Amino acid sequence: MDYSPRVVQIPPDRLAIDGQCVMGTFNGPIENLNLLDVEKPLGYRLPRFLADFRLKEWQAFQISNPRWFICLAVYNTKSLGTAIVLAYNRIEDRLYRYEHQVPGWRLRVANGLSNSECYYRGAKFSIEIKNRLSDNRFEIAVSARGFKDAPDLTGQWTAHHTTEPCVIVQPFAENRPLYSHKALMPAEGELTFDGQTDRFDCHTACAIVDDHKGFYPYVMQYDWVTALGNSEQDGLLGFNLTDNQIQDSEQFNENCLWQNAKMVPLPPITVTRPNGVQEPWQIQDRYGLVDLMFTPLQDVSTRINVGVARVDYHGPTGIFEGYIVDANNSRVVFDGFIGMGEKKYIRL
Repeated sequence: MDYSPRVVQIPPDRLAIDGQCVMGTFNGPIENLNLLDVEKPLGYRLPRFLADFRLKEWQAFQISNPRWFICLAVYNTKSLGTAIVLAYNRIEDRLYRYEHQVPGWRLRVANGLSNSECYYRGAKFSIEIKNRLSDNRFEIAVSARGFKDAPDLTGQWTAHHTTEPCVIVQPFAENRPLYSHKALMPAEGELTFDGQTDRFDCHTACAIVDDHKGFYPYVMQYDWVTALGNSEQDGLLGFNLTDNQIQDSEQFNENCLWQNAKMVPLPPITVTRPNGVQEPWQIQDRYGLVDLMFTPLQDVSTRINVGVARVDYHGPTGIFEGYIVDANNSRVVFDGFIGMGEKKYIRL
């Protein structure tokens, strides 16, 4: 079966024009993320403050070097805010979790990446993200101390936005957008964990950013996997693959391969777990371009069921095997690459 890649467009100046979303896949940042100017994003007219309350948003990074895989996020559902750092020691095969859940107003997710800040600031735990896309970089700092069963941790990194991103605006329903800006980037910095400092340099370290906003349905659910690393043959290499609630997934999806500083669009995928979440996941498409297996190593799970609210979440760190076919019809092999996945169901 032949595959026709979706069209990648030059980004618009703003996400909504005269109340209507500009949908598509873009190869650069959108300067003005005016989601609250979208007309009737939930199918009916709402006051601006109520539309904002329904807008789920977060900014997250995965950062990797030969010893560490770090995932950090500032996440705001408006009814609940979460700041989290997951630090996986690849040598010891051990995951450390630092997390605060707070009212949504206690943290901030930036609106736009040119010159803005995203943060959570607590007495013993903080995440600071300075978005400086006008200078092609992100500056990230984390600090955590006094956590039970997790040694004190501080980290500072700079991620260089010098590669082609995958920026999408896609429909959950008519004029009901999901926006995301993802990019694989070289990174540098350091992590101090329990008094020991590890350096991150651009030759062996890299990062993926996910700036994310959407008028998600009341029930939010999706499967997602990502990986990043450095290959002797291909240099900086990674992918993003999601099966979510977007309409017309052939035309609208956020799946891509990053190779040689370029973003290659990929078709829709499915994730199957024949033996459950803790056993290997299969990630495939129907065109034979994506054939990966993800083996979870350390899981982060959350289960809540209190009537109107239900959360069933798994976010394991793990190792990939398999390949993705690139634009030149060559197999790009991901055996041994580090990454993570999510199986998410949230009714909140």
